[in-house]
Amino acid sequence: MFCTSALSPLQLPSRMETHLWYVLPNEVKSQSLLSQYVDLLSPLEKDHVFSMRGEELQKSALLARALVRTTIARYQIHSRVSPRSLVFRKNAHGKPEVIWEQSDDWHPPPLHFNLSHTSSLIACGVTVGSPIGIDVEEKQRTMKSNILSFAKRYFSCEEVEVLSAISDPEVQRHEFIKLWTLKEAYVKALGTGFSGAPFNTFTIRFGVANPNPEDSAIVIVPLEKPTNLTTNWQFAQVQLAGSHYAAICRQNDGLPGGASMKVIVRKTIPLVEEHCVPSIVPVDD
Repeated sequence: MFCTSALSPLQLPSRMETHLWYVLPNEVKSQSLLSQYVDLLSPLEKDHVFSMRGEELQKSALLARALVRTTIARYQIHSRVSPRSLVFRKNAHGKPEVIWEQSDDWHPPPLHFNLSHTSSLIACGVTVGSPIGIDVEEKQRTMKSNILSFAKRYFSCEEVEVLSAISDPEVQRHEFIKLWTLKEAYVKALGTGFSGAPFNTFTIRFGVANPNPEDSAIVIVPLEKPTNLTTNWQFAQVQLAGSHYAAICRQNDGLPGGASMKVIVRKTIPLVEEHCVPSIVPVDD
């Protein structure tokens, strides 16, 4: 269903929930709406948006910032929050976070978010109490070089062996993209940047197939720097808009023993409408 109020308040995600929001840039055509998004941004964000080369890149950067601001403002945090009033900072490795105004009688919830985008889809994941990383990639993404040659540069030997065992080139390409999103989501969840967790320093290993895509048997196997590459993470993989693979990685500290991640997906046009996706579509084609 579509909401009747563009900024009607929402409950924060529960400890077991991950909220995943996405917008399709080609569905946002109104120039007046884009102008409203510009009005939400800080001066630094405006400078960043308009420094991009080309209208499409500027639009993508604008929608990404508007999605983050309007999404976070939707949650019942303390009182009604204006998207324009939100203040952000980046950690030492560039991962953004919200700076909340604290008072003696109120401490902000441990809200975490992460953003990912392609030229045709922008997504924002939100959790409470669990660091999160997300990545989205187009299902039709093509590689300029041979997939296995590319994988050998970035993936672990075990992951390359798994891909090498797939004889169908199209299936191999899809599995490469899905594996890439998982590794990217994990690195982003760690918040240390690619230099702090290069892709070839850990293996994504799949356990016994599970019919529930929200209850993954995906585990991290560190190959180097085990103190930095922690393993207490949960993963989920979904399709968005039938055209993109999305991976979610969140820390599972604080979840009841054995509890699985619940993913709630919403398609939106910020300030206009949203659509709650009724079910998660497994990534297996």
